[in-house]
Amino acid sequence: MLGGQTLAEAALAAGFTDQSHMTRHFGQSYGLPPARWLRMLGRA
Repeated sequence: MLGGQTLAEAALAAGFTDQSHMTRHFGQSYGLPPARWLRMLGRA
């Protein structure tokens, strides 16, 4: 995601079956969805 990948590409590269699975896991782990995290970093 930080390297310019889409969320779907990052999910597959990280071993998730799809983007929604990664988004759900990310939210449970960090308390916010990956898109919001990227916006906070100024990346999205």
